Amino acid sequence: MNCNAYFNAKLLLTAEYLVLNGAKALAVPLRFGQSIMVEENNNGFIFWQAIAYDGSVWFSGKYCLGDFSIKESSNVSIAVHPQKLLLAAKKLNPLFCDKSAGCNVITTLNYPLLWGLGSSSTLIAAIAFWAGIDPFQLHFNISKGSGYDIACAINNKPLVYSIRNKKPEIEIVEFMPSFHKKIFFVYQGNKQDTAEGITQFHNRNSQPDTIAIEKASSLTSQMLAASTLTDFENCLYEHEKLISNLIGLPSIKQGLFSDLPGEVKSLGAWGGDFCMLTWHDNPELLSSYLKSKGLETWFNFNDIVL
Repeated sequence: MNCNAYFNAKLLLTAEYLVLNGAKALAVPLRFGQSIMVEENNNGFIFWQAIAYDGSVWFSGKYCLGDFSIKESSNVSIAVHPQKLLLAAKKLNPLFCDKSAGCNVITTLNYPLLWGLGSSSTLIAAIAFWAGIDPFQLHFNISKGSGYDIACAINNKPLVYSIRNKKPEIEIVEFMPSFHKKIFFVYQGNKQDTAEGITQFHNRNSQPDTIAIEKASSLTSQMLAASTLTDFENCLYEHEKLISNLIGLPSIKQGLFSDLPGEVKSLGAWGGDFCMLTWHDNPELLSSYLKSKGLETWFNFNDIVL
């Protein structure tokens, strides 16, 4: 089956870790993402190419039809991941690729892979689309993550995501604060393993208390309702304090951003990828401030959020 589709990258703004336990989380799809193009080629195998944002091929491989065994690849450890997804998709739809005589698969990222904005989730959504299956089913069959990133991949608006009775609940929301020009997302350059972060969290919090879950959900609502930058910053501060206490790590403001005149919040697994901060002064001064800390990549809210 030929297909051509595009799926959004994501950022989780609230309830990191706790979204797994039923907390309501605010997540935003981004102006970045990944596309998939599948075309029949009659060559008798699947020829896969993964294209980086700069146009280079960062992975290529050939997979057998039927059992999706790896014929050859540019990197065996990378080749296993698409194979795992293809096999999981086949379990959910036994007719997937059944009548194919071979195909070319091209996946293309429009942002650097190391940014950690959802290359895995957009690939899951892409393969689910190709296979004609539920992307959440595919996600939960191969991942321990909450699935909020799948929700962002297939929706073009900010959303509140939660898990109820082991099923995802998605509420599309409006989230464009009047002070959005003072909200920034900064890449810290430390790629984090989300699965590892989840495992560490559960090792420390086998049963997070309901008070923490309710607090996270409340902060999600407060962030959405914040009418002033001060209200928004109070949410960031309270949220950082909540998660810091749960995972036993100092907040990011206690470390790298101790001299920040605004507030800052970690996003996703703490310690890497992106953080969100507020900046009251001229954005050009923010650039100088971040460069003094060795940080070169940052975006205003409007530059990155769909």
